Amino acid sequence: MAKKKKSKLGKLMKGMINPLAFIEVDKPWATLEPTEVSQEAILRYMCPTTSFDTDNLIERYRRISVENPRLNMVPAEDRILEKLIWPLRHAKASYVTGNHLGTISLCGMVAEMVAILYYDISDIMIGGEKLDEAKQKLMFGSRFEKLGQERRTKILKVFGIINQETANKFDTIRSIRKKYLHLWSQDHERLPNDAIEAFKATASIVVGIIGQGITRDGCFKLNPKIVNYLKKKGVFEPED
Repeated sequence: MAKKKKSKLGKLMKGMINPLAFIEVDKPWATLEPTEVSQEAILRYMCPTTSFDTDNLIERYRRISVENPRLNMVPAEDRILEKLIWPLRHAKASYVTGNHLGTISLCGMVAEMVAILYYDISDIMIGGEKLDEAKQKLMFGSRFEKLGQERRTKILKVFGIINQETANKFDTIRSIRKKYLHLWSQDHERLPNDAIEAFKATASIVVGIIGQGITRDGCFKLNPKIVNYLKKKGVFEPED
C-alpha cells in the first residue's frame, strides 16, 4: 500500500522585497549614474503610498493648505526658521507625499518648540525675581524646557501666557501625536484627517506666537514679545 507524502511547502504569504531601497541608486546594484536618475524615479521613491503624478500631488497640497490665518511673513531669524518654520513646511510637504505620520511627528516637534519659546519670551517673575534655572527646578521639578508637553501647556495657561483656546490647540496636537507615535493598537483609518487637524492647529499656534497684525499704514505688526526677542538676537537694524 503506497504511503501519502506530506507536502514540504509551508503556508504562503505576500511580501515586499527591499521596501526601503532606492534601486536605481543603491550600491552595489545601482543601475544608473546619479545624473541619469529622473525626477520621476525620485518622486516614486518619495511617494510609496500615494500616486506621484502631478495632479494628485497638487490636490494633496490643496487639501493640507488649511492654515487660517496663513503665515504671510515671519522674521528671518535663524532659530525661528530652524525650529518653527522649516519643520512646519516639511510637515506640509510630508502630507503631500503621503507621509501622514511625518506630518504629525513634525507638528508635535513644532508645538513643543512653540511652548518653550512662549515661556522664554514671557520673563515670568515671582516675588520680583525672574525664574532662573534653579528656581524652575524648585518650582517645576525640572527646567521648563525639559518638562513634558502636557505639563508645559498647563504652566503656560496658569501663568496667563496662553489662553484656553491656545491650550486646547496644544492638547489637540499632543493627543494626535501620542496615539499614532506611541500606540501599536492605533489603526490608521483616520490618519490622513488627523494629520490635517494636527497641521491646522500647529500652524495656528505659530501664527499666534509670531503675530501677524497689519498697521494702518500697511506694515506688519508682530507680537511685542517676539519683537523684544528679535532685538536681543540683533535681528532688528537701527533706523536711519
